[in-house]
This record gives sequence, structure tokens and C-alpha cells, in this order.
Amino acid sequence: LWQLGNRELVTRLTAVHRRILRDYAEYFDILSEVDGRGAAYELGYSNTAALLVHTQNISRSEANQRIAQATALHDVKTPTGAVVEASLPLTAKKLAAGQISVGQVEVIRKFVGSLNHVEADKVALAEELMVERAAEDDPNALARYGERWVRDIVDPDGTAPEDDEPQRPERELRRHVFRDGRMEFKGRLDAETAALFDALLAPFEKREADDTRGYAERGGDAFADVLQKAANCPDLPTHNGYKTEVAFTISMDELKKSVDERVLPGTRLTAGEARRIACDAHVLPAVMGGDSKPLDVAVPAYVVPAHIRRGLVLRDRGCAFPGCDRPASVCHSHHITSWLRGGPTALGNLVLLCGQHHRLIHRSEWEVKLDGGIAWFTPPDYVDPVRTPRRNHSWSAPNAGLHARARPCSSPTGSQLQANRSRGRPIALKR
Repeated sequence: LWQLGNRELVTRLTAVHRRILRDYAEYFDILSEVDGRGAAYELGYSNTAALLVHTQNISRSEANQRIAQATALHDVKTPTGAVVEASLPLTAKKLAAGQISVGQVEVIRKFVGSLNHVEADKVALAEELMVERAAEDDPNALARYGERWVRDIVDPDGTAPEDDEPQRPERELRRHVFRDGRMEFKGRLDAETAALFDALLAPFEKREADDTRGYAERGGDAFADVLQKAANCPDLPTHNGYKTEVAFTISMDELKKSVDERVLPGTRLTAGEARRIACDAHVLPAVMGGDSKPLDVAVPAYVVPAHIRRGLVLRDRGCAFPGCDRPASVCHSHHITSWLRGGPTALGNLVLLCGQHHRLIHRSEWEVKLDGGIAWFTPPDYVDPVRTPRRNHSWSAPNAGLHARARPCSSPTGSQLQANRSRGRPIALKR
């Protein structure tokens, strides 16, 4: 393996992964037969889960999950002779072809299982839409897609609300301030406020690559960040996550020519990191003396002016990278053609990206282009050998081309893409 190039190594890794998925399909086929015929009882076990715990050294919860997946993927003949039809036949075919992961199977199973109160044809449509999206999304993004868009199509009314709804929201907050100024608090929130609270914390508490904080620490830091933003920016919606000022004491020519991995003198930043930060910052034009003392500092030049930033927020609404749901307030304004290389600061050359995907675009071979106001991302060949462009559907209208999808799903035609793009075209903004 050490003789292989990186691309060939990743290609082999993907091939092995698909082979594992096909083996999983066979595993579920056998497991459904074992569970359906009651083999565990004949061998002295109380149920199939207990048999799996002993024969495969897995936990009881994982055993139950595997049994539930096998039952959903295959027709099961019970000991009484009755046949229970598979609830996920299309998912079973995709798994057998190595085109869908076990994690995605579990997401689809749980989502379809929550639709037991809707008609069978709508349940089938829900599975169809989820399986189609699984070709692009990881399990977390697929779950968000199901809850945000597919549920709105097949189950817009949801389950009937309970009649015993309280007259006023249940909210409590108990605080205790220690002598040194530290505070300890405890409370509870109603469902609506709890959802708002989670939505405010979510952009700040996501784990980064080198993050060593625990769950509670990340939550505490996120809460502090939200309080700081609320205190400093009472009119936060009009700011749309504006960046602060950053100054690099390096010539523009040197910054352009430096190799990405080179660490800049007097800093811990590489040239690539500096270019990424400068992609969405307020540039401070400065004239430096021979001893690096500033002789003159001009008024900050805004790389992305306020009116263009607002246009970006209206158009992209959040991170435009496929599958990402981070809001616009924590996103950067990325120049598709770098302004260091002459790219204009205009809506046609800008796209919103969260910090994680902004770094990915600068460091990897992902490509982004705008077409009709929609950002299309082309993955490297080691992610998708065909390099099919992808887009983020998290911010799209839920009814964009989906209500009419009662027939088997297929790749969108050029006319369908053009129709979808026309819906997402932003309104031109003027200063």
C-alpha cells in the first residue's frame, strides 16, 4: 500500500467500503431469516437479540438495532406462517448494490417508522426521496433533510396535538452567584423556547478538528458567545455576522507569491491560512517604516461591503456547501476567484461558507461555481469519480420540484435544473 498514490489509495478504500456494504446486505438477509423462523428459541435463547449478544459480542442496543434494520429491509415470515412485508424495499436494493451506508439505512428506517399514521403511497414517496438524497448526504444531513423537507411533503399536518396543553409556557430559571462572581444556574424551558435556545447555541458549540473540550464545556462556551453577541450587537440581524478587522504586516506581493504551507515570519500562520482569513476581512492599508513601525494607516477598506453582504445573506441564507446547515451569521464571504488574484467583490463572485467548509475549499480540490444565483460544488475525483456537481438543499424551498415526484426518482434534467435555479435567483440590490 505504501507504493500507492493518495488518489489510488482512497479509491481502494472506497471500493472496500462498498464491498462491506454488500456484505452487510447479506448479513441482514440472514438475520431476518434467523429472527423470522425463531432460531434463537430453538437454541435456548429468549430472543434473537440475546443470541447476537453472545455470538457476536455486541451490546444489546446494537443487537436490537440490527434486528430492526433486518426486519425493515426484508419480508419476514413469522412462525405462524404470516408474511410481514419489508417497509424499506428500495433501501434494501441500494444497500445490496453498495450505494447506501448502514448509518443512512438507520436514518431512513427511523424516519419512515415515524410515518405510520400516513397513507402507504406517501410512505413509499418518503423512502424514495430519502434514498435519492442519500447519494449526496451523510447520515446527519440526511436526517435534517427528512425532517425539514420530506416531512413537509408527506406529513404537513403532523400528528394531532394533545388537548391538555398548558395555559402558559413552563419556564423557570434559578441562579446562585458565588462570592467570587461565578454563577450557577438551573432551569427549564417550554418546547418552543428550547428550540430557539438550541438554535442559538448550535453554530457556536460544534466540535472543530482539534477540539479537546467536552460536551458541557462546548455548551458553556457557546452560551457565553451568544451572551456576548447579544450584548455587543443588539441589532444583530442587520449585521449578518460581520467580520472584525485583521491586519497583516506583509506586502501584498509577498502574500500572493508565498507557498501555502510556508509559515509567515513573526506569526504562526501559513500563507494559505492568511489568504483564507483575508478572503473575508476588513483590509487595513498601511505604510510601514524600515523598522516595521507603521508610518500611516488608512481608513479600513471593506473587502465585502455591507450592501453586498446583505445580498449574500438574502441569496444563500447560510453556508452554501452541500449538506451544511450553519446560519449566515457565522459564515464567511468567500471569493470564488480570489480577490488577491483580481476577483471582483460582487455577488457573482461570492458565496457564503462556514469556517469549516471555507477552510476545506481553500485546502482541497473542491471547486465552486455560481449558476443562476445557486452555488454548485464539484467534488474531487476521489470523492466522486464522475465529479457530479452538488448543491445545498438545506436553504431551498421545500416544494421546489418535489411535490411532483410521485414517479420513481431520477437525475434532474437540464430543464428541471434551470427551473430550480430560476426559483433561487436573488433580487438585485443597490446601494
